[in-house]
Amino acid sequence: MKKILSLLAIIALCSSCRTPSLHRGGYNQLNQTQTVLSTANFNVLGSFIGTATHKIKTYNIKNKEGIISLAKTNLIENAKAAGIDLSGSRTLINVSVDVIETKKRISATISGEIIEFKN
Repeated sequence: MKKILSLLAIIALCSSCRTPSLHRGGYNQLNQTQTVLSTANFNVLGSFIGTATHKIKTYNIKNKEGIISLAKTNLIENAKAAGIDLSGSRTLINVSVDVIETKKRISATISGEIIEFKN
């Protein structure tokens, strides 16, 4: 009887108590420079969203930055499809990163606005 209880205790300790999905989000400054916009010296060119999804084949993904990078690439491609590219005095601001992870998939969504500074 003690062996059965010991075995059940080991199984209970080794089993996962994880929820079916996990959401992580962030809203922070990605660029190292800060600009004080006390006057209206910029134009908002648009808001864009980029997404990337990856099927999990193993139980551990160590490089979640890779999925975020793919989502950012998708955001830039969506902006280029609308005729807006990040060149010259244009920059990406108000960036929001959301990562949703389940047992089978990991998905990242990045949203942000592209502005252009006036000369």
